[in-house]
Amino acid sequence: MTLAAAIATLKSRADAERDLRIVDQFAADPARLKSQTLKVAGLYVDVSKQSWSQAGFADALKLFEAAGLEAAREKMWTGQAINVSENRAVLHVALRDSDAENKRLRGDEITEDVKAAREAMKAYADGIRLGTIVGATGKRFKTIVHIGIGGSDLGPRLVWQALSPLKPLVDIRFVANVDGSELAIATADIDPAETLVIAVSKTFTTQETLANFLAAREWLVTGLGEAAASKHLAAVSAAPAKTSAYGIPSDRVFGFKDWVGGRYSLWSAVSLSVIIAAGYEVYERLLNGAYKMDQHFLTAPAEKNAPLLLAAAQLYNRIGLDRPSRAVIPYAHRLRRLAAFLQQLEMESNGKRTDGYGKLLPTKTCPVVFGDEGTNAQHAFFQMLHQSEDIVPLEFIAVKTNAEASVDMQQKLLSNVIAQGEAFAVGKSLETSEAECKALGFDAEKTAIIAPQKVCPGNKPSTLVLLEALTPETLGALLALYEHKTFAEGIVMGLNSFDQWGVELGKTLANAVLEDITGADIKAHDPSTTAAIRAVK
Repeated sequence: MTLAAAIATLKSRADAERDLRIVDQFAADPARLKSQTLKVAGLYVDVSKQSWSQAGFADALKLFEAAGLEAAREKMWTGQAINVSENRAVLHVALRDSDAENKRLRGDEITEDVKAAREAMKAYADGIRLGTIVGATGKRFKTIVHIGIGGSDLGPRLVWQALSPLKPLVDIRFVANVDGSELAIATADIDPAETLVIAVSKTFTTQETLANFLAAREWLVTGLGEAAASKHLAAVSAAPAKTSAYGIPSDRVFGFKDWVGGRYSLWSAVSLSVIIAAGYEVYERLLNGAYKMDQHFLTAPAEKNAPLLLAAAQLYNRIGLDRPSRAVIPYAHRLRRLAAFLQQLEMESNGKRTDGYGKLLPTKTCPVVFGDEGTNAQHAFFQMLHQSEDIVPLEFIAVKTNAEASVDMQQKLLSNVIAQGEAFAVGKSLETSEAECKALGFDAEKTAIIAPQKVCPGNKPSTLVLLEALTPETLGALLALYEHKTFAEGIVMGLNSFDQWGVELGKTLANAVLEDITGADIKAHDPSTTAAIRAVK
């Protein structure tokens, strides 16, 4: 079957099943739960509350074979240039693979690159943690100011929030926004003599990162003097000439290759801050968890392949039913930045209108991804999700056990996430609402007013991903799960998930507007833009 035919079949099936109720599918197919759940790498994945019938589920899975996913996956794993618009390999999986597998699949050069980077990071992290690498005054480093944006911030920030000790030996303050308030807040209560500034930028030209780095460097110089500042600077960059121009010693510049895309880079030296603050062992365990998911993605059949189950659900909702958004709700405070991380991973990767060769795509692509941590979200936007006529598919992420919480608190948290999945699927009928009103003693007139307002139509799909516990291994598996999900969706939609040309326009225009704000003249713009520039000059 061709991909076009498989997509047409999916659309036809989804349209025909649009009014089927999720709860009825369980009665119609007693094997549904078994066929649409699985356990892998410490994760339990359940897509049985999606809108599809078993036949619709099968049609969604057929998309991957029709799109040639297996061949595309092989090209990625063996280092072929699947980022066709930039002629680059995509090898973040090599960062968590063994030396032997790297050598077998990708050759000596990749193997040595990965090995050397790991050894350099370990030596530097161990030196700081053991106190053999110290600041200019001899004091040990107690705080890292991590400066980056996009993939240079979102991944490491998520990992640190997820895994940081309650009382860390070394703390991390993340600075991404070019708004100077973020840096001011990050440095307000710390001592420059005990602070390491790590700037993360592949090109070392990113406007926001460079502005924040120069401001942080000035803060160090003010506190320690120009000569001492260099001992408090490090960088993760592929532009050593630029980093040296700002006084960063060459032995404190950690590189990463162009085959590591920004939003897939947390497995690289981009996470140097986390490696220092959490310890190299934690980083290794994170890689090991991702490696388990990598092997699962490579070897499991489509119907029992966790990334493909999640991708199939999204393709069914987006292409089959034209649902333009998806909510990601982590019921874990430590995973509170997961939705923000996935916004970049998925929307920057797959939020496109052309393929890698410039041709317009025949289908809708990535939905809007949004979310917040549960149970907070329940008291914010869940009202709209439950009662609006719009259907927004949800993903619930939860953690079964939490050593930081009492059993009572954790049970309450888990009861909420499980109940929300049930509520979205089952809903509440008018008859049930009327019975509730009568039980409260409402008369007929008040019941007629209130009961319709309490109705929740239900039949709204959701997926559950339950972690046994939040460990470096399960976090690594979870993040790799979403990376492979994104890749699989991109293959079906026919786009290149590894470039981001749409990001460039705003950057280019910002430089032009900056010249107008700081200069004497204003160049030609639309009237509204010109007025805004005048308002801030």
